[in-house]
Amino acid sequence: MHAGALAQTLSFMALLLVWMAVTVENVTTTPSGVIIALAAALIFGAVAVSRLEAIARVREHGLMANATITKVAEELVVVRSGYIGWSTRVTVSFTDTSGRLVRAWYTDHARAGGKKEGQTIRIVYDPAKPTSISPVGQVDPRWHEVFFIGLGAVVLLGMSVYFAYRAWLA
Repeated sequence: MHAGALAQTLSFMALLLVWMAVTVENVTTTPSGVIIALAAALIFGAVAVSRLEAIARVREHGLMANATITKVAEELVVVRSGYIGWSTRVTVSFTDTSGRLVRAWYTDHARAGGKKEGQTIRIVYDPAKPTSISPVGQVDPRWHEVFFIGLGAVVLLGMSVYFAYRAWLA
């Protein structure tokens, strides 16, 4: 997921969940509200775990390769709550150990920093899934996504406990 879309999705989910908790009493005081919040927490948690597994596979089994940048797309991300930052999607092509040409991309949560089309960079990729890549010499950019998705899972889990408490009181 692109960083801008991720930030917008999480902001929308947070606003929706706060609205539900405050104004929709029949959701927050019934077992269905607990189930909905718990299911959403499990989905967010599963997505975070799958991203963590991808990061671990690249870290443990990753192979280095020289990749040619085929596209650099910078995007200014502005979230109404006040966050302003950059997101850069870098698309590369490289040849894996089996000789296949692989086209993959990663999202960096900063400006392009001099990256241009045609430039060669070093990447690490998962040999089992060559499209899972990370640039060499910097922290895997997917950690940002894992943090925010995991935070969303924790918030949703807390909401399910709150909904269960309200349902118990009702």
